[in-house]
Amino acid sequence: MASSILTPGEAVARIAYLSSDVVVSVQPALSTDSEFSRFLHQYASNKASSIVCRGIPEVQSVRHNVDPLLSVYQPVRSGKITSVTTASNILLQSIPHLYRLAQYPVVIHVSLHPAGYPDYGDITSIRNCGFSFLQSNSLQEAQDLALTAHALAIRSGKGVVHFFDAANSQNAHPISHESRELVQNVLNIDLARQYQGVKSQETTLYVGEGRSQVREIGLNEAPTANGSLTQSEQTGSGEQSPRDPSSASSSSSDRKDSSSRAPSVAESATTVDSQPKPVSSDDVDSICDSIWSQISTATGRKYSAFAYTGPRNAENALFLFGSDPALFGAEFESATQADFFRGVGLITPTLYRPWLTERLNEAVPKTVKRIAVLEQVRRKTTKWGPILLDLLMSLKSAGQQQSPTLVGYQLGYLGVSTITQALSGIFQNLLAKAPIQNLEIGQHDGPKAALSGTQKEFELNQPKLENAYMKILDQLFGQRLHIVNALSKGDNVEDRTISSTPGYGFGSLLARKEHRERFVSEVQAAAKTRDFTTDAPLKWLSQWALAASDADKANKIAPEVISRLSTDGSVAASKLLSSKGLFYKESQWLMGSDAWAYDLGNSGVHHMLASGENMNMLIVDSTPYSERTAEDAARRKKDIGLYAMNFGNAYVASTAVYSSYTQVLSAMMEAEAFDGPSVVLAYLPYNHEEDSPMTVLQETKKAVDLGYWPLYRWNPKAEEKGEETFKLDSERIKHELQQFLKRDNQLSQLMRRHPQFHANLSESYGTEVRKV
Repeated sequence: MASSILTPGEAVARIAYLSSDVVVSVQPALSTDSEFSRFLHQYASNKASSIVCRGIPEVQSVRHNVDPLLSVYQPVRSGKITSVTTASNILLQSIPHLYRLAQYPVVIHVSLHPAGYPDYGDITSIRNCGFSFLQSNSLQEAQDLALTAHALAIRSGKGVVHFFDAANSQNAHPISHESRELVQNVLNIDLARQYQGVKSQETTLYVGEGRSQVREIGLNEAPTANGSLTQSEQTGSGEQSPRDPSSASSSSSDRKDSSSRAPSVAESATTVDSQPKPVSSDDVDSICDSIWSQISTATGRKYSAFAYTGPRNAENALFLFGSDPALFGAEFESATQADFFRGVGLITPTLYRPWLTERLNEAVPKTVKRIAVLEQVRRKTTKWGPILLDLLMSLKSAGQQQSPTLVGYQLGYLGVSTITQALSGIFQNLLAKAPIQNLEIGQHDGPKAALSGTQKEFELNQPKLENAYMKILDQLFGQRLHIVNALSKGDNVEDRTISSTPGYGFGSLLARKEHRERFVSEVQAAAKTRDFTTDAPLKWLSQWALAASDADKANKIAPEVISRLSTDGSVAASKLLSSKGLFYKESQWLMGSDAWAYDLGNSGVHHMLASGENMNMLIVDSTPYSERTAEDAARRKKDIGLYAMNFGNAYVASTAVYSSYTQVLSAMMEAEAFDGPSVVLAYLPYNHEEDSPMTVLQETKKAVDLGYWPLYRWNPKAEEKGEETFKLDSERIKHELQQFLKRDNQLSQLMRRHPQFHANLSESYGTEVRKV
C-alpha cells in the first residue's frame, strides 16, 4: 500500500480494507470505478494482507441501483466484519435495510454527493435509523475517523455511518498512512475475533428479524454506577482518557479546539428490545473517548464530539452542518474590526449521532448569547431544520438562566468570492432585535462545477448495449413512443435519479393518462359549442373524440384536426392547440432493469400489475448465464414473468434480441395491442456495460439453448378468441418438450393395452422423470 495518501477516498478505502473481512464497494456501474473502488481492487489484486481478516479480504462490487445493501446480510450473518463504501445517493432508498443493519457492527463510509455542494439532507433523513454517525472534514480526519468508525463498530456491536465531502480535501497536502500497529491497537482485534466466531441464526429478511443493540461481544463487563463502562474496561488497560481542553478542530488540521469532555447523558438513537445491557449513548460516548485517547497518544491529534474554534469569551457563534468548515474558519480568523463576524466562534459536529447534549454544552462557551445555525439541507420538509431542533433541546436543558438565541439558516453554495458577504448578512441578521428565521444563504442550485469530478461517476446513463431494444421500440412506434422515465440531459443528477425509479414512472404514467382523459373531455365539450370561427373544426373534433381511445384511428385523424384548428384562429382553437400533442395516442412504456426483481413489492412491478392500467413495461435482465449462481441468497432475484402471469390480467413475454429478433417484434406489438398491463422481459447478458455485441450474443445463445432463459409469450385474453394463451418460442425447449410428451403418450397407450405392466412402468417412468 502507498506510503502517502492523496484523497479521502483512498484513506477510507485503505482503513476499510484493513478493518474488514468483506468490503462491499458500491459503484455507478460495473465498468466504472468509484472514488473508493479502484484502491480496493488494487489492494485485493496485490493480495495485500489485512489486520482483521485472517486471509485476503473479499471486495464485492455492486451497482448502486440494485439495492446494494442487500449484499451485506449474508456476510454479517456469517460472522464476517463487513464495511460498505458508497456515495450518498443510495441512502434514502436503503432506509429499510439501515434499521436492520444497525444491529450489526457494519461500517458504511459515505461520500456526500455532489462533491463541493452535497445535500446533507441525505444524512439527516436517516439520523434515527439506529446507526452512530461520524463526520470528517479534512483528509487527515477522513483517515482517523474511518478508523474510529471501525473501532466503534467492533467495540459496540452497532452500525456506524462515516460521512464526508471529498471536495473539502481537494487542495490538501498528502498525508502518511496510519501505522498498522496503531490500527491494530485501536480496532481491538480480540473483540473482532469474538465476533467472527459467532454466526447469526437469522435467515429471514423481513418479519421477526433483527438483533438488539447489545454489548454481547467482549463487552460483558459490569457497568459503573452511572451505567457506563470505566476507562480500563473499555480499553482493556488502565490508561485514562485525557481531558485536555484544547483539541484540534474538525474544520482545519491546524486549528485548535477548546472543548473538553465529561460523562454524558443524552438521548439514544433508537429503542431496542429488552435484552442484556443495550448500547446507550453513554456507551458510544465512552467508546469514542477511549478510541480518540489512543489516537491522541500515538499521533497528537485530538478529537471530540463537538469541535469549537474561536475565543472562549465569544458572544456569537456559528454552528455549521455543511461543507468546508475550513473556509468559514479562515474567514473568521481574517476578520477586521469592521466585520460583523469578528470574534465569532465556530462549532462543528464530529459525532452527529447519538447527539450528546452534555458534550455540546461543554464545547460551547457560557458567554455565547446568539448562535447562527447553518444547515446545508437543500430540500426542507419541515419549517425548522433538524439541527436547529437538536440544538434547541440541548441548550434548553443546559440549566442556564437564559439560553442562547438560535437563528436558523438554509445554507446554499458559498465560494471564496461570496463568503465574506454571506457572513456579513448572517450576523447582521443575528444581531438584529427581531432576527428573521430560515433565510437562505448562498446559491441554492450550486455551481455547475458541483456536477463534475466524482459526481459524474454516479450520473445515470443508459448502457449502449440496450440500444438494441430501444431501436426496435423506435422502429415500431416512431413518434408515438413515449418512455416515461427516459433520462433527460436537461435534468440535474438528483432529478434524474428520482425520475428513473419505477415508482416515479408509474405515477407519471397515471398522471399522463388522467391529463389526456381531461383533454378528451375538453374536446368533446368544444365540439358541441360554436366558439370557433368556422364550422370546419367541429366535424373533425367529433370524429377524433369518438376514436380517441383507438391508437390507429386517433393518430390518423390527429394531423387533420391540428391543421383545421391552426387555420381557425379562435381562442377555443388556440386553447386546444396548446396541448396538441395529446391528439396522438402514445405508446407508453416504462423502462426497467433486473434491479427491480429483488423486491417486487417495492419496485413498482406489483403496483402496475395490481392497478390493471393499460401500461407497458420493458425490463432488461443483464445477468449472464455464467454468473447465475454467484448471487447470494439474500439477493436472489424473483421471476417477474411468473409473478405477472399469476396475476392473470397481464400480457407477459420473455424475449432475447440476440436470439430471436422476430419474437421480440411480435412481443412488443402484442404488448402494445393488449388492453391492460404488459410486461416484456428483455434478456441482454453482459458482465460490463462496455462488453462487445459478440460477447452478448454468445452469452444469450448459451442461456437460451440451455433453457436458463426461456422465450415465451402469454396472453390471458387470447382464450376469448379461441387461441392459445401460452406460446413457447424456445425451439430447443419446445423440441425437448414434444419428445417428452410423445414418450408420455406412448407409455399411456402401452399401459392401456397391458394393464399388468402399469405398476412397473409407472415406477420406472417416475424415476426417469426425476432424472430429467
